[in-house]
Amino acid sequence: MTQNAPALDLDAELSAQAETVRNEARDAVPLGRSALKLDDKLERMSAATRKQYTKVVAQAKRALKLSAENQHSEAARIAWKAVNLAPDLALTNHVMGLMLYRLGRLSRALDFFQKAWELDPQDAEIYQKLGLVAWKLDMLDVAEKFYRIECQLAPNSINATINLAGVLRDQSKFEEAIEILRTAIYGHQENYELWNSMGTVINDSGKPEEASTFYLEALRLKPDYGRAHNNMANVHELLGEPEKALPHYEEALKDPSDETEEATMRHGRSMVLLASGRIAEGWEANAARLDPNRTQATLFSLPIPMWDGADPAAIRGKSLLLVGEQGLGDEVLFMSIIPDLIEALGPEGKLRIACEYRLVPIVKRSFPQIEVTNHLSATVEGREIRTVKGAEDMDVWTPMASPLRAFRSSLDAFPEREGFFQPDPDQQAAFRDQLAGFGPGLKVGILWKSLRMDARRSKFFSAFDAWEGVLKTPGAEFVNLQYGKAEDELALAKERFGVDIHQPRDIDLKMDLDKVAALASACDLVLGPMNATSNLAAASGGKVWFIHARSSTWTLLGADRQPWYPQTRSFFGEGFQDWKNTMGRVQQALTDEIKARS
Repeated sequence: MTQNAPALDLDAELSAQAETVRNEARDAVPLGRSALKLDDKLERMSAATRKQYTKVVAQAKRALKLSAENQHSEAARIAWKAVNLAPDLALTNHVMGLMLYRLGRLSRALDFFQKAWELDPQDAEIYQKLGLVAWKLDMLDVAEKFYRIECQLAPNSINATINLAGVLRDQSKFEEAIEILRTAIYGHQENYELWNSMGTVINDSGKPEEASTFYLEALRLKPDYGRAHNNMANVHELLGEPEKALPHYEEALKDPSDETEEATMRHGRSMVLLASGRIAEGWEANAARLDPNRTQATLFSLPIPMWDGADPAAIRGKSLLLVGEQGLGDEVLFMSIIPDLIEALGPEGKLRIACEYRLVPIVKRSFPQIEVTNHLSATVEGREIRTVKGAEDMDVWTPMASPLRAFRSSLDAFPEREGFFQPDPDQQAAFRDQLAGFGPGLKVGILWKSLRMDARRSKFFSAFDAWEGVLKTPGAEFVNLQYGKAEDELALAKERFGVDIHQPRDIDLKMDLDKVAALASACDLVLGPMNATSNLAAASGGKVWFIHARSSTWTLLGADRQPWYPQTRSFFGEGFQDWKNTMGRVQQALTDEIKARS
C-alpha cells in the first residue's frame, strides 16, 4: 500500500451519537441529491486502474446503494472494507467520508474527505463535501475557501454557487452573496433554488418583505418546494403575520430534505402557533424543540424518567427535577412556573431546580423551600449534553419549558404576579444609593443588543443610532445595563448625542447576575430587547419596557404585552425592523412617564 487511510474505529463510530452541528447551513445543497457522481470518477481513471479496482468499485457502489436506502451502518461497513482494500484511492476515501457524514460523524467524515482531496485535488466534488462539513462545524472562512475552489474547478456548477452564497451570507457578506447569485440567476432564470437562495440572503440582511419576492418566484417554478415554503413561513412571522405562516409550514413539512431540516421546520411551526395565540396547541407541538436532529436543541442525559409536562396529577407526591434549557433568558422566563409546580407536587412532593450556575443565588433566595443546584454540561462524542449531579435521587425530571403545557395553556392562566424573584435587599439599597448620585432624573437602565450578534440574530436588534431620540429625552438619567463589549456605544452616546450613560460600579454585568437583578430592579425603568438582563429585571418585579423587532415574537403569545410579567410593556412597529416608529413610541412614552412623575 502506498498510502494509509485515516485511522478509524468503525464500531465506536457506529455506536456513537451524531456530532453537534454548530451551524445549520441553511439552504445548502443537500448531499443526498448529489452524493457522489460515481460514473464521473470512473471515467477519470485509466482503463488499467479501473480493472485493478473492479472489486473495490463494486463495493463502493454497494455502499452508496445501501446508504440511499437508509441502511447507513451496513453501508459504512462495506465502505470501510473498500478503504482497506484501496486506501490509496480517492474514491474509497470519498465514499467513506460520505458514509460517516450520513451517520452524523462530521469530524471523522472530514478526515476522509481531506484524504480524498490529497489524492485527487482536481475533483470539484470533494470541495463540496469539505465545504459543507466545515460550514456545519461553523468554520465559515474555511468553507468559503473550499467553495471558491469548487467554483473555479466547476464554473457552471449551480450547487457550488448556492453554497458559496450561503457561507458568505452567514459571514454577513450580503452584497457579495447577492452579486454572485444575481449573475447566476441571469444565466439560469428557471432554477428555483437560485431564487430561494437569493431570498434567504436578502431575508438575513433584514429585508423579509423584499425576500418574499424571490421565495414566491421559487414557488412559482416549483410549487411543492419545501424550503421555499419554510422560508415564506419565516417571512410572514417576521412581518407579524403568523397565521399566514402556518399553511406554508404544512407544505414545507411535506418536502424536507433531511431529518435536520424536518426538525427545524417542526420547531418553527410550534413557535408560530404560539405567536398566533394558539397556546395549548403550540406548547404541545413545541416538544419538537427537544428533537436531537435540530441543530439548536438542548440535549440531556439523566438516569430517571422524563415527565412531559402534560398532566400535573402525574407528579403529585413525587420528587421532580426541573432542568434549565435553552438560553439564560429563557430559564428566567420559564421559572415563573415554580409556584405552580410546588402546588402540583403537594406537601408530600419535592422540587429540585437545576439552573444556570450564575442564577443559583437568586433562585435560592426566592424559593427557600426548594432545593437549588446548577446543571452541568459535558461533551460526549462531540455533542454537548446537559446533566445534573445527583439526579438519580429524584423520581422524574422535566425540561423547564415542558410544564408550560399544563400551567400556561391560555393567557388567562398567567397570574397577575409582579415578579417571582427576590433580589438581595442590601444590594438593592446599595445600588439605589449609587443611582441617586447619577443625578435628579428618572433612573433608566438601558441595554440594546445580545452577546451573540451573528448574521441571523443581529437583525432583531436596532442599530445604536436608533436610540438617539430616547437618550436625548429630558429628565432621564441613563444607566448602562449592557453586558459584554459596550465601550463603543457609550462613547458614541457622549460624542454624537451629548449624553452620558452612567456606568455602575462594583458589578460585572455578565457574571454577577444576583447583582444585576438588584441593580435592574432598583432602576425606575429598564428599556431594551428581551434578553437575560431584561428578563431578570422583570422577574425581580422591576418596571421593564421590552423593545421588539416585530409584533409576532413568540413570547407575546398573540398578545400586545408579555403575559409573563404583567407590570411590563412591549413596543414594536409595523412589520419588521420598524425602528423609527418603535423608538419614537418609546421616546413619547418615556416623556409621558417623566411628566407623570414630576
